[in-house]
This record gives sequence, structure tokens and C-alpha cells, in this order.
Amino acid sequence: MGPLLAYLRATGLDPTPLVERFGLPLDAGSLPEVSLPLSTLHAFLDAAERLSQDAFLGLHVAQRVPRGNYGLVEYIARASPTLRDTFRAMARYMALLEPAWSASFTDDADGGGTFSYGIEGAPLAYGRHASEYGLALFTHVGRQLTERPWSPRAIAFAHPAPPDIAPLVDHFGVAPTFNRGRNALTLDAATLDLRVLGADPALLSVLERAASAAVPSPAPDAPGFVQAVRDTIRASLREGAPQAADVAKGLHLSLRTLQRRLTEHGTSFQDEVDTVRRELACQYLRDVNLGVSQVAFLLGYSELSTFDRAFKRWTGMTPRVWREGAERG
Repeated sequence: MGPLLAYLRATGLDPTPLVERFGLPLDAGSLPEVSLPLSTLHAFLDAAERLSQDAFLGLHVAQRVPRGNYGLVEYIARASPTLRDTFRAMARYMALLEPAWSASFTDDADGGGTFSYGIEGAPLAYGRHASEYGLALFTHVGRQLTERPWSPRAIAFAHPAPPDIAPLVDHFGVAPTFNRGRNALTLDAATLDLRVLGADPALLSVLERAASAAVPSPAPDAPGFVQAVRDTIRASLREGAPQAADVAKGLHLSLRTLQRRLTEHGTSFQDEVDTVRRELACQYLRDVNLGVSQVAFLLGYSELSTFDRAFKRWTGMTPRVWREGAERG
């Protein structure tokens, strides 16, 4: 949502009436994410097209997205050694950007591969503009990462073909196919093996630990609702200290409903934040490659001293003392 609203403003348009019409927060452009029902999102993007009079709105927004807009997942992509590793990581961690997405990367017999994503039960996914935005963005950023003007072997979209596909052909360097039920980007072996300039294996290791911890995983000892809250808290740690209002929004609940339902389960928001942080803290501290300050950062603490106090409250000892005991054990 942020890149789209920024694009409209950059082209001299005021998106405020559009934001108000669809009931979006007035600061939607600065929020890390905005949740809308699929039907509402489709209608919003169609209305944005009419406002901009841009039949290729998604494509043009993708070509202007600033670096760092997608946080942890983007930084993993930029730290990966090759384009193949980048797309494999994207397939693994796409759910951190949007839990509804189902993504995969499959290797072809000739060394090429296909990255694809979609939404189960929603053949059109997020609609034409969002789909064109997504594949255009992956291609655009992939060219930036390698500093090579590569073109995919094939492009497939979930939505029907627009009347004019020339701008898409110009961007991708190949004519897309349509009505495929998923969005897919196929690259040949030489392209996938291109080196990512600025790749950082050490940073990648730290980032992937954080991402792996944030990917939702089932916990049989927690009721379904409480586990959903924990999963949402875990994912939000990459943005800093978890906020109840943000977690409620991520679960499509009001703040009051979130608090009431947690009370019904005999817990509270802060209790669940502590549970998630305590579990991850012990997991991270067992990794000798992570410094205590890095662990604090991964848990959303802005200061190491705050993490030290919290960990001592949970365990009766400081993180460093706990780590020494774990290493001896």
C-alpha cells in the first residue's frame, strides 16, 4: 500500500479521497502493512487505476519501489550469494510478508527454475495490478542485485490478459501468459547462477535465524487462538517491540476483542509477548555465533539492558550466565 500511495503522490495526485472512501487508516502510506479483504483490495486497485488513468499501475509502481521497503525478507534476498538462493529464500519466507501466500521454487531438469506464488482458493490472487506489481518487482530487484539486464525465460500471471501487453513485454523481455491461477517467474540456469553483488554470508546467517524463528510453527500445547497470537507476535518482532494494536490488526480483530479473548484463555498480551521472547531467547542464546546484543535486537529490544532485566525476570539469571550454563551442559 505504501509504494502505491507514494507513487500516486509523486505523479501529482492526492490519494486521500481514495483512502477515505475505502476506510483505510489516514496514515496507510506509512504503515508496514494494511489488511483488506480480497474483494475490497481488488476494488481499491481498480479505483486507483481510474484515479491515475494508468492501465499499468502495478508495473509502474514496481519500477519505483525504494530499497528496504520489505524489511527482513528483502535483506535476506540482498544478502544471498546467487539469484537462485534469493528466489529459494523468497519461497521460504514469503509468508512473513503475507501469511495467505503460498510460494514455491522448483528446479528444472536443465538447471533452470520457477518461482511461483498464489493464494489457495483465490485463482486471481490479489488481482491484476497486484500480480503485475509482484512479478515486475521481483524482476526489477533481481536485475539490481546482479547488475545485469537479464530477462526471464517465461512469465505467467493468474489474471486474464489485458487488451495491451506491450508494456509488460518491454519490462520482462518476454511475452507473458495469462489465466494460470498463480503468478510464476521462470529463469534459465545461467540467470539463476548470477552472483548477487554485495552478498554477505555472515549477515545472511543472522537474518535467516531471525526469519526462521518468525515463520509460524504449530505448538500443540497452546490453544488455537493463543497460538495465532503468538505467531503474530513472533512475526512482529522484526519491527521492534510488539504492540497489541498491531497484533490485533494482524488478526483482523479490534484491540478490545483481542484483550477479551486472551483473558478468556487465562492470559494477557504481555504474558504472550514474554512467552514468545523467552522461548526465542533460549533458542538464540544456544547459538554461539550470535552475540547477546544481536539476540536482544532479534527479540525487538531497543536496549540491551532492557533485555538483560527481562531475561533475569524469566530465568533468575542474566543472558550471559544462562549461556555459560547451557554451554557447559
